[in-house]
Amino acid sequence: MSSEDTIRKAHEEEHKSHSALPYFIVWALLAFFTALTYVTGRMHLGTWALPLALTIAITKSMLVVLFFMHLYEQKGANRLVILTSFIFVTVSDVATRFHLATPAGAPFGTDLPAQVEEGTAPEHLPAPGQRVGEPPGPEPR
Repeated sequence: MSSEDTIRKAHEEEHKSHSALPYFIVWALLAFFTALTYVTGRMHLGTWALPLALTIAITKSMLVVLFFMHLYEQKGANRLVILTSFIFVTVSDVATRFHLATPAGAPFGTDLPAQVEEGTAPEHLPAPGQRVGEPPGPEPR
């Protein structure tokens, strides 16, 4: 076998023909999940609306990445890089999406929302010598 035959064989293996069936199946799944997004978006699901929408979006994006970007054909380091990137983006999204119990700069254990609701937060208390409900008067000299 000559080197030309080896090169031709490697080239043929690299450029295998792909069936169109997986692409049609993925297209149908994407259309289904798009319709599901529309239907569930019109429902009042309360606290389940966001997790459901994110699950559908992640499923659709994974279908696109796996099939249209040919990730399912990749091996080794490429899969590891994509998996690491996916985990990083997911952790970053979850970490920044939710409100922290203690805002930055507040002493640990301070429950500012409860103080604001009760009217005991320092910024909601009247100035010394001022009664509740009175508009602030001129500053004494």
